[in-house]
Amino acid sequence: MQPCDHGIPLSDRGFRYGQHFFETVAVRHGCALFSQEHVDRLADVAIKHHFTMDASWRREVSHFLERTPWRDGVLRLFLTAGDGVLGSPVTQPRLFAFWEESLFPSSKEIDQGMNIVSLTKHLGNKYWGIKNGNYWDHICALQEAQKAGGGEGLVFDQEGYLISAAMANVILWLEKNGEILCVTPSISRGARNGVILSWAMEQIKQIDVCDITRTDLLDLRAMALTNSRRGIMPVKSLDGMTLSCFPLSLSLATKYHSLHGF
Repeated sequence: MQPCDHGIPLSDRGFRYGQHFFETVAVRHGCALFSQEHVDRLADVAIKHHFTMDASWRREVSHFLERTPWRDGVLRLFLTAGDGVLGSPVTQPRLFAFWEESLFPSSKEIDQGMNIVSLTKHLGNKYWGIKNGNYWDHICALQEAQKAGGGEGLVFDQEGYLISAAMANVILWLEKNGEILCVTPSISRGARNGVILSWAMEQIKQIDVCDITRTDLLDLRAMALTNSRRGIMPVKSLDGMTLSCFPLSLSLATKYHSLHGF
């Protein structure tokens, strides 16, 4: 790893065609949170999409993240296809680490929770959950949610199944036959293979990965969003309806943020 004084070359396919993958790592109190988990996910997607990498890179990047005195903010890891003809094998990928200042949710914001909306347009597709260079649909989804007065928006696929929020994974608590069930959409539907979601699933005694429809949202009692920047953010209302079991999501969010000294 060395300083990248001149930026990403215009010849890099990551810039030219959006042919790159990324992971977002939160940095709090100088510590890159879940750095190894993020590196592992980047390595997994590199293998899946045939980005040829030296066997030592995973270890060296992890060492770099753990030993570098980062300031609090967000660290983005970009794995690009490097130079080459369009469609040719990726034999010399490039890896960039980019730090930027980021505002994390305050204690007050966490206690208040978010107000979100469910989007009517079917924006999701089978590539939705892959953190790659084309985030145009995600941006459009977030803008649509903001136009509708929400801080985030739920995204559904062409079959009407819930995928995620525009920029986050989702955890839902549904009431079925008088019982509260905790569920989250499947990766096969396009949900992200998120590090924070995995942590949350370890904390919840029983959480089902399943298909979720708009009709299921009629039984919604609580919800939380998960991503690296927000950590875990409880949802206060959906489409103007206050969620009656808000303390369930708030409790999980409080545990996460307390663990990392937020």
